[in-house]
Amino acid sequence: MSREASIHIIRKVIVDVILISIVSFGIYVTNSLWVRFERGFFCGDETLMFPYKDDTVTIPMLRLFGLALPIFAFLACEWMLLRKVTDDKRVLSVRIPAWVRGFYCPMVSFAYGACFVELTTNICKNIIGRPRPHFFDICKPSVDCSLPEWQKRYIQPHEYQCLGNQTEKFSDMHMSFLSGHSTWSAFTMFYLIFYLEKRMVWRGTRLLRHSFQFVAFLISWFTALTRISDYKHHWSDVLAGYFVGLTFAILVWTWGTDILEPKKEQKPIPLQDSVPLQDTSLQT
Repeated sequence: MSREASIHIIRKVIVDVILISIVSFGIYVTNSLWVRFERGFFCGDETLMFPYKDDTVTIPMLRLFGLALPIFAFLACEWMLLRKVTDDKRVLSVRIPAWVRGFYCPMVSFAYGACFVELTTNICKNIIGRPRPHFFDICKPSVDCSLPEWQKRYIQPHEYQCLGNQTEKFSDMHMSFLSGHSTWSAFTMFYLIFYLEKRMVWRGTRLLRHSFQFVAFLISWFTALTRISDYKHHWSDVLAGYFVGLTFAILVWTWGTDILEPKKEQKPIPLQDSVPLQDTSLQT
């Protein structure tokens, strides 16, 4: 491998690390330093009167499934596809196996997409400031909604105080739009679905591939639905989050992911190529 090619790879890795670090810093700023907008409420708003419930899908579970499943798929598929590829690709005199380079391509694109999704979600939550469905249960606002002066009017945030004792949840109760769980699960699982469609192409694995894809879809869909049944989000928050996650998955996979293709003689026979030889000869 030429010195110029080695420098090109090193430069790409450095640029990727710098850009992902910049976006990660943006995530930190929007999550920890941004003063969030807080929307008020109407006393008779029944969409804010639901009881507080614990998460069915906790944040650690969300991150675990959203990261572990795609990363494992990247490793397994790239190793199966590229393990027999032998070349002299070296970086600083260190030989880099083809399957490692193949793993890096979807992995870094997936990391970019995950950061973009997280940043977009934080910006939406901070700007919109929509109360969650359990707002009244957590806040217990200091207004007597039975009095005429509070009825049929919009109550500004400065006109009330929260009297609830779960003070650690006060900053979170104005972050309903959009659903971060839905956005994250849709992006990670649909990116995995697109990846499997492209890379899991061995003969005899069609049903297995579609089964994995269906399981990934169910994980994302179940996660999104629990945000409604747990009274964490309004249905529109979940729908918007799911759409944003799916959109990012399509965009990042279609225009932001490079795939290292194996050499022609080392490619596995794809599922769609199991047609009779006489048919293929007629097409050539």
